[in-house]
Amino acid sequence: MKQEFRDLMVENKEEANVFICGVPYDKNASVGKGASLAPDTLRELSYDLPPLDMVGNLLTKVKLFDFGNYSGEDFSKLEKNIHDEFLSTNGFHIILGGDHSIAIASERAFFNHAKENNKVPVIIHIDAHPDICDVYHDSKYSHACPNFRAIEYGYEDKNVTMIGIRGFEAQEIETFKKHPSIDVFKAIDVKKMGVEALLTLIVSKYKDPKYEVYLSYDIDANDPAFAPGTGTPEAFGLSNFETMAIVTGLISNLNITCMDLVEIAPPLDVNNITSWLGLKTIYEIFNALIKTNKLSK
Repeated sequence: MKQEFRDLMVENKEEANVFICGVPYDKNASVGKGASLAPDTLRELSYDLPPLDMVGNLLTKVKLFDFGNYSGEDFSKLEKNIHDEFLSTNGFHIILGGDHSIAIASERAFFNHAKENNKVPVIIHIDAHPDICDVYHDSKYSHACPNFRAIEYGYEDKNVTMIGIRGFEAQEIETFKKHPSIDVFKAIDVKKMGVEALLTLIVSKYKDPKYEVYLSYDIDANDPAFAPGTGTPEAFGLSNFETMAIVTGLISNLNITCMDLVEIAPPLDVNNITSWLGLKTIYEIFNALIKTNKLSK
């Protein structure tokens, strides 16, 4: 019998050190739809993925528990589910979207979780777009709005960092003028400075254990040549190796306890290559957690 995330899954969450959930919701996507199908597509593909990373390291120290899917129809309920159930477990947490608007709920849940643990909440946002519109297409809950909502909710400007940005709305440029403490590393900046220099800067800023970090990874940070299956593809992006190195480098060196992976849209994909990219990146994350002894069990 096939099993999702083969040889990694456990049936009892008390045994687990890594937790996943899905939020199959894409009604707030403004261009291409289909991200609602990503959580179950990733699970289905994982049946055929051996539990090893790309250089052959065994990943069976990961004990993975799947909470299943949460509805994104009511963000207040989603926030409560993520805070009260998902984040209440001790381990590393991965939320599978869904369009990026689901982060409005999950980042609120994380903000309260961090504060309850006497930590300073941080967002690191890896994306082609800043997603810092106040209102987009007449909605405050668009996938273009999570960072504006996060700052409105209480995240400090200086504790929001963006990576891979290359597509802007005019209102976002004005917002950046009003919030100059937000760090924005555009895609062209990453290309010029290199991944190692980028990681050195960000890790030095947030390495103090007083910080607890939420990592939000939109697959469109990757150039659409590598990740075509997404609703808002943006040219001149990062390579798969660059994004993987950034994600795993941050997880290895910072107190990141929760992340999302959003905007994979299987109906817009070619031979599932974008879904496979997301899944393989998750397995590289597993290896990073093992190598840096960040698994609690």
